[in-house]
Amino acid sequence: MKDEKYLEFNSKLINQNDYPVIGIRVPQLRDYARKLMKDNTMPTFKDKYHEEVLVHGFCIALYKCDFKEKIQMIEDFLPLINTWDICDGFVSSLKDIKKNKETYYPYIEKYLYTDKEFYQRYGFVVLMDYYLEEKYLKDIFKYLKKVKYNGYYSKMGAAWLLSYCFIRYYDETISYINKNKLDEFVLNKGIQKALESYRIDDYKKDELRKIRTNLS
Repeated sequence: MKDEKYLEFNSKLINQNDYPVIGIRVPQLRDYARKLMKDNTMPTFKDKYHEEVLVHGFCIALYKCDFKEKIQMIEDFLPLINTWDICDGFVSSLKDIKKNKETYYPYIEKYLYTDKEFYQRYGFVVLMDYYLEEKYLKDIFKYLKKVKYNGYYSKMGAAWLLSYCFIRYYDETISYINKNKLDEFVLNKGIQKALESYRIDDYKKDELRKIRTNLS
């Protein structure tokens, strides 16, 4: 499955990795994980290669079990995450969280309030993928303000979440940032990502540009 051109492209895109990269596209890795999990038996992984770690994460997501068992598997996997794409690919696969929101919600805060860069990113991306609704919005704002960010990828995860807050809950988000001081990097990057969205109209984009300019 190795693709030399993709290897060259992906190695530059990842930009930080302790695992050797083979160069296999993610859709192929997901298909491979589905084949491995056809009989719902978890394989044994050595987690030597970047792609192997991704497949490991995909298999955890596919594994059919009691959700409390799934939570423990997630906990055991988190220390393996050391790039944004392993983090984001893993989170996007964890569809069981959507079915067990209330059960899983208390776990997210402890990830955000650690000093581990990719635990924090994991927490922010989980919030974005599964909890971005009115019920959790006040908590999301609280985390964006109070988390002591540790590292670039943590901040970018927070900015990505903030951009979706602008997209889905524009008035509430503008009101919050006008009354509360957020990390400047997170705010500016969140605005930048929101400006790239076609789901925000030109009037709102002009308002966001003024906020970003004032902080520059």
